[in-house]
Formats: sequence, C-alpha cells, structure tokens
Amino acid sequence: MDDGVLILAPRGRDAAVAADLLRRHDIRCATCDDLPAFARSLASGAGAALVAEEALVGEGLDAVTAWLADQPAWSDFPFVVLANGQTRMRSARANATLDALRNAVLLERPLHAEAMLRAVRSALGARGRQYEARTRIDALRASEAGFRASEARFHAITDSVDQMIWSTRPDGHHDFFNRRWYEFTGTPPGSTDGQEWNGVFHPDDQDRSRGRWRRCLETGEPYEIEYRLRHHSGAYRWVLGRAQPVRDEGGRITRWYGTCTDIDDQVRARETLARSREGLEAAVAERTAELADLYAKTPVALHSVGPDKRLLSVSDRWLAFMGYGDRRDVIGREIMAFMTPESARIHVERDWPDLLRTGSFDDRPYRFVKRSGEEADVLLSVRLARDAAGGVVRTMASVVDITDRLRAEAARDEAEEALRQSQKLETIGQLTGGVSHDFNNLLTPIVGSLDLLRRRHGDDEKSQRLIGGALQAAERAATLTQRLLSFSRRQTLQPRAVDVGALMEGIFELVIRSLGPTIRVAVAVEGDPPPALVDPNQLELAILNLAVNARDAMPDGGVLAIEVAPVLVAGGRGDLADGSYVRVAVVDTGVGMDPVTLKRCVEPFYSTKGVGKGTGLGLSMAHGLAAQSGGALALSSKPGVGTRAELFLPAASGEAEAPHTHAAIVPAVRRASVLLVDDEELVRSGTADMLSDLGHNVVESASGAQALAMLRGGIEVDLVVTDYLMPGMTGAALIRELRELWPRLPVLLITGFANTAADVPGDVPKLAKPFRQADLSARINDLLAGPSEAPIERAPPRLRAVE
Repeated sequence: MDDGVLILAPRGRDAAVAADLLRRHDIRCATCDDLPAFARSLASGAGAALVAEEALVGEGLDAVTAWLADQPAWSDFPFVVLANGQTRMRSARANATLDALRNAVLLERPLHAEAMLRAVRSALGARGRQYEARTRIDALRASEAGFRASEARFHAITDSVDQMIWSTRPDGHHDFFNRRWYEFTGTPPGSTDGQEWNGVFHPDDQDRSRGRWRRCLETGEPYEIEYRLRHHSGAYRWVLGRAQPVRDEGGRITRWYGTCTDIDDQVRARETLARSREGLEAAVAERTAELADLYAKTPVALHSVGPDKRLLSVSDRWLAFMGYGDRRDVIGREIMAFMTPESARIHVERDWPDLLRTGSFDDRPYRFVKRSGEEADVLLSVRLARDAAGGVVRTMASVVDITDRLRAEAARDEAEEALRQSQKLETIGQLTGGVSHDFNNLLTPIVGSLDLLRRRHGDDEKSQRLIGGALQAAERAATLTQRLLSFSRRQTLQPRAVDVGALMEGIFELVIRSLGPTIRVAVAVEGDPPPALVDPNQLELAILNLAVNARDAMPDGGVLAIEVAPVLVAGGRGDLADGSYVRVAVVDTGVGMDPVTLKRCVEPFYSTKGVGKGTGLGLSMAHGLAAQSGGALALSSKPGVGTRAELFLPAASGEAEAPHTHAAIVPAVRRASVLLVDDEELVRSGTADMLSDLGHNVVESASGAQALAMLRGGIEVDLVVTDYLMPGMTGAALIRELRELWPRLPVLLITGFANTAADVPGDVPKLAKPFRQADLSARINDLLAGPSEAPIERAPPRLRAVE
C-alpha cells in the first residue's frame, strides 16, 4: 500500500472516524491496533501515516524509529500527528518522540476535517514526489552502471589482444601491463610494476635495456630494443620492445605506450640464416605492419602529434569518435583545431608547458569539437617522446569520452535540486495560503459587525471615530492577507492601470518605517509618466522587497532613492519589446555585488544574508512580477558603490483607475429570501446580520449538503449566498448542483482566497472576504435587479441552521 495511509489511534473512535473520512475522499488507508502492528505495516510499505500523539509510547516505538533511521537517502516518510491539544508545554520525552519522526506535521485537536484532509493529501503528495526522485536516482545509477560495464568491456577487449602491451608514466614508472604480458612471463599481476619489470630480463640484457630505456626517458626518443625475456616455461625468449611517447602540444611527454613482440623465432632464424637477411627483414616488416595495424584498430581513441602540434597518426576509433571517415582529412592538422577555443587556450598555455616539463599528464578535461560541430567532453592522457638530443619527437594521447557520464551526473544533480526547491516552495505556499484564508474568515465577521455598529450609532461621534479606526485596521489586515496570498502564489496577477506616483505616496510611510532612521529616503517622479499596467498589490510588495534588500546592503546607513519615470523603448532592448514603459528604479549606496553574485541574485532562495535574515525570494518575486506583466527587471551593481534595480512596466492604454473606496450602502432593490451557506459559525452569523440589516429574510445552512436538502424539502428562496471552501461539498460543487436542479436561481460565491479554483463557472459573481456591507449590498442588488415586488421592511427573525 505504497500510496495509502496507515492510521494509528487506538483510543476511542479516532481511527474509525479518520478512516471513514479518508475513504469517503478516495484515499486508501489501513488502521493499526498498536505500535508493534504499526511498525510491521510501516515496513510493508505506505504513503503516509496519521498517528495520534498519545499512541507514540511503549513497545514498538523503537522499531518505528529504527525503520525511519534506516530509510534510503531519497526517503523522508511523512507523518500527520494528531496532537493532544493540551495547553501545557510538552515534556522533553514527548518532544524527543516527535523529533524522532523527522518529517511530522502537528494538527491540534479538536481539528477540522478539511484540515486533516489537506494535511494527509499534502503528505501523500510529498511521498509521491519522493517515489519520483527514487525512480530518477535509480535510472541515473543504472546509467552509471552501464558506463562502468562499458569500461569493463574496453579492458576485456584490451586484454584479449594477442600482444604484450604496456604503458608507463613520463618518468618511466610502469603502471599497466595487459593480460598477455602476465601470461607470457608467468608473473603475478602487478609484480612487474614500477622498475620491477627489468627483473624478468635476461641478466646479460638488463643493463643494456635499462640504459637504453633511461636514455629514451631523458631524450624523449622512441624506445626500441631486442632483449631476452623470461618465458613462463623458464626459458628466455627474444622479444622486440618498442615504445612511443605521447606529447601534449607543448612538447612534453605525458605517457609512454609500448609493446613487446615475441621475435624469438625470427632472432634464431637470423642467427642460423644470416644470409637470409632480406627474408628476415621482410618478416620484421610484416610484424611491424601488424603492430601498426594493432595501433590503428585498437578500441581506444588514440592519436599522435609531432613537435609542431600537428597530427601524425590516429586510430580508427579516434576517426569514428570524431566523425571522420578518412585519415587524410585530419593528418597534418593542428590538434587544437579539434578543440573548443577555451580548451585550445588551456592546452597551449598550461598543459603543453606541463608536458614539456614532466613528459606526461593524465585524465585532464577537454572539450573536443567533432566534424558535425557537436562538442564532446573528454579526458585526455598524453605522453611525450624525445630523441637522443632531447628534442620532441612526438606525443601519444588517448581520448576517453565522458560526455554521457557528465550529462548523467548533471541530470542527477538537477533532479535532486528540483526536488528540494519544489518542497521548499510547497511548504511556504501551504503555510501562507492557509494562514491567509483563515485570517480572511476571521476578518469577515469583524468587518461586518463594525459596519452594522457604524450604521446603528450614526449620531455618536465618538463611536463613529472608534468604529472607523477599527475598520481601518481591519482593512489594513485584509491588505496584509492579500500580500501573503501574493507571496504564496495563491492568486494570479490582477493587472490594471495604476498611477505609480500615487501608489508611491500610499506606501511611502511603510517604506520609511521598514528602513529605519539611519537611511534617508528620496522619491522622485520625473516627467509625466503614464499609468502602468500592473497588479498594484504585487507592485507594492516588489518595491518593498527591493527597499528592504537595499536596507540590508547599507548596515551603516545611507541613501535610498526611488525614481519613477516614463521610458520609450525603440529598436529592441534585451527582453523588452518596443513601446512605452514606466520605469521604477530603487537605488542604494550600499556595499554592492560582485559579478558572480549579480548573476545569481534573481535565483529563488539565493541569498547572501545569514541564516534567518532573508528568504532569498525578494528579487526572484520582483523579476517574476516584471516578466509576467510584460516588462523586465534590470540590475546593475558595483562593489563599494551600490546597486540599482530597475522595474520596467508596460504603460497602460487607458486612464489610471481610482483607488478603491467603500461606497455608501445602496438600499435593497427589494426584500428577498436568501439562503446563506457557510460552515464557519462566526462568518455565517456576521453575514446573516448584514443581510438582515439590509431587509432580507435569511435562512442559514452549515453545509452544501444541508442546503440542498432544505431546497429539496420545499424551502423557497430568491438567491443563494455560499462560501467556497467547505468540508464535504465545496461551494463550486453546490453551484453545479443548483444549476442542474434550479438553473434560474441566482448564486453569489464568497471566498477567503483572492482567486477561486478553476471548477467555479466564470459567470458566477464572487465576493472576496473580508467584505463590507456596502459591497455585499451592491452584489445582492445586481442579482435581484428588476421591478420591486414589495416595500422594504425589517426582516423577520432568521432561520438558524441545525448543526
């Protein structure tokens, strides 16, 4: 049950109630009687767990914590813990138990069914993303395993060659012999590494061969010598030892590649048939051709370069890898012609001098350019060969393609980073969105009650002043929730024509209070800028974020200038289309940013501030607002001088809209019977009071299902006012049912979010919480527009919903 929920609540009916709720919402679940059973079920697989806090004691807890500690790296199993709801502080032991769960969300009891459903769905969603991450990681590991298998196949092919092949570092230290060498000499693998190889030579040949090898190492000239090599049978056989150095473009030897060819038969034939030199030379030439053929057809991409850095030879594998079909297309060309400009520069300025000094280098990263123009990441190992006079003869290089491996590693890192960022954004969105929604629900009855008190105490000047102050504070709180919703991305942009200069006057005091006394603020509006087409709430938030960033960049105080000016763009300017714009510039005299920081500062969560001193979202949000509005964010900065942030906003075609003011309450066009549906008692009661005060009859219902039952039971109403977010049946679902059964019945949707979900029909009028009585009156009148049926009278007592 990897996508299901384990429920552990052994006391009372909590487990049964929770299981019934989840199943009614198509969420798979299973209940556990005690902690040991829960631990066994956890080990069998689950998507999340719903656990009562009091059940996390006693036998079985160690098994649960041990399972959590043994989770793989991709896993962070989520818990939804039903807290005890106690007011006193938890004990250290209780806190330690909750900490041991690692990924736990606390829900205080008594709790709302919708809150439980949201928490469980969030936990299952997070677990699903963990499974996706596991799938991606497994795929990356499989890709890496394939790469290692490919390398193993390469070594297998090398070992299958019927030729003794060896390789050394530039100093002559032998670090590779193929299997044929050990089979021929009968020595254990690795026993001839370093200088121990000379021990298998015939005693009479050791000094001669060692001296020749030392001279080749000193001069870089190719190594070639005949000597007797001890066979695994114990006899000595004549072999031809050859080696070529591999050089970088600077002429330094980076590696030596050599072969040992069994020529015992040829040598003995030469000794006994001295007169047959011509035939012997032919045999040697044939063997030499075989070696050349071996070099050309080796499964490794090899090339050799002369002292002029031009290609002397390439293997077939090199040609195939680079996309060439004929050696004549590449021989004689400089090796740098097959590199990117940056790799060529590194080769000339760094690696070639190193090669001339040390004679070799290994596994240095380069980027080659194939014939098709495609770039490939490779590791280049080079060995330098010198002649007796010390002159560079050639370099030998191997080219290993690591493009796929680097892409796999980058894909893995990108997947892991995307997972971490999505989890951060989801957590922030859930927190701010949920708090804002609940705050709007709390503000709605407050604003409604203050409206009613204001009307009923119209002659009391002191009461009017106090109520007005309270309404102003409530409206500021509502504005705050709108900003929280903007931060959590729970609402879309609502652009309109905005007078930016007037907007700056409105938030000037807020900016000053946010910056503190050590920073002087100057606002300048240049020319006569047109209205900007932008969401005013989002623009306020962006300007405030830029101002706070500037404050943090001026720890010792300074000057913050906010400039508003018209701009005409013509002929293209970055990502701005031609046209008229309003430029809002926030300029500080702070510490500034270096080029690296300036390049990354608009990335989400990137911050140069200390832990707890910033979210890393300020510039990212400003950049997003500008881009979504059809403009751009431009940043320039210099360390020690300051930073200039410019928001380019498209100019609106019409006049700026006047700031929102609350109109006087318009009398109801006629008294109506209103069915009010809201699961929140305070919100429902406050809304009903406002409707009754307007002269309407009000019938209350605590849920969508109850409202449908009342209508089916024969209650007659003129319109329905319903909340959007309710447990069981949402306002959108209720509206669909009403349109199916009573298509002409008007409906007004009220919501704590700035934007409702896509399941609400577009023609349904909406009213955002918190709302004023005047706003409610206007919406009701729009729905009841038509001839008045009766004079407005005080409504009779409301019908309360049965909870």
